[in-house]
Amino acid sequence: MPENEAFFSDQTEQSATKAHIVSSYFTAWSRVIKKWDCRMAYIDLFCGPGRYDDNKPSAPIQIIQSTLSDPVLIEKMMFLFNDRDAANIESLRQEITSLDTGKKLSRVKYYTETIDIDTHSRLVIPRNVPVLSFVDPFGYKGLTRDLINKLIANSGSDCIFFFNYNRINMALSSNTKFDDHLAGIFGTERTSLLKAQLAPLSPTQREPVVIDALIDALLEDKSNYVLPFKFYSTEMLRTSHFIVFVTKNPVACKIMKQIMYTNSAKDNDGVATFSFEDSRNFAGSFSQLSLFDGPIKELERAMISKYQGQTVTVQELCDEVDCDFTNQFVSKNVTDVLKRMELEGKIAVVAGRKIKVRGGVPTMPKKATILFK
Repeated sequence: MPENEAFFSDQTEQSATKAHIVSSYFTAWSRVIKKWDCRMAYIDLFCGPGRYDDNKPSAPIQIIQSTLSDPVLIEKMMFLFNDRDAANIESLRQEITSLDTGKKLSRVKYYTETIDIDTHSRLVIPRNVPVLSFVDPFGYKGLTRDLINKLIANSGSDCIFFFNYNRINMALSSNTKFDDHLAGIFGTERTSLLKAQLAPLSPTQREPVVIDALIDALLEDKSNYVLPFKFYSTEMLRTSHFIVFVTKNPVACKIMKQIMYTNSAKDNDGVATFSFEDSRNFAGSFSQLSLFDGPIKELERAMISKYQGQTVTVQELCDEVDCDFTNQFVSKNVTDVLKRMELEGKIAVVAGRKIKVRGGVPTMPKKATILFK
């Protein structure tokens, strides 16, 4: 039995959300890239059979459906689907054939390669083709920084990958058995340092250290924007995995951050956790009021510290936050904070606003200019 067979049984809430994030980003990415004078490509290196046992579509099928609805994408898109399980590839081929009844998609390639530590050296991508790639291994073998860097090398290229935190965390607690695979992700020196750093830590303390190490490893190779999104185990309330977005483009970061925000759990102030709260683990849970300042106050303090006595547009503040992958804020949080600050007399809108109040609430248009008092 292939190890990922159970992975494609009935679709879980986590899998549905993951596929929705990937397909939503494809829609946004393709809307931009299709205006360029070039071909464009989608690469899925662990594609699976296309549908789960309950007949719900996985990301590749959703992306094919999106492509078939757009005549421009039909002409421009190239697809590379890979799965080492030949039965999965044959199933996906049949699914795509049944969708593409007019045989409009002429550039779809299927492979049954095993993705390993050297895959990046065998993968050939034309230089002028922007690529959106999805790397979703069952475990973590074959997931390397070299592969990610190859996939995002071209202008307009972005990568979304599955980071199996649970398995990688266990591997980081082992002897040297898995060090070659870990080094492919973190680098040899960082792997050794990380294992030593994690040894005395509790499970709760380990997670941010591992994720920070992953981000640092990716930034080291000039993948300038990295956005992780957390999922919990379906069996118990503990972290299972992340999907991680990597791009060199700040606009791409902004787009994906908004998509992740939409799919994320949020606190009472509308600040996202950048994690998915499924109904099994979080059934019956409710938000609690806190006596202490939440993240939204951190955003307020940061803006005051940086801009006190200065004027700046709302658009500039929103862009700054949306393109910053080191925090959990998006432009909505910025405008919410500014509305509160105006009511408290901490800022003044000095230009760019025609209607001050709508429905009893201050308006905060992006073109407005703010003075921090």
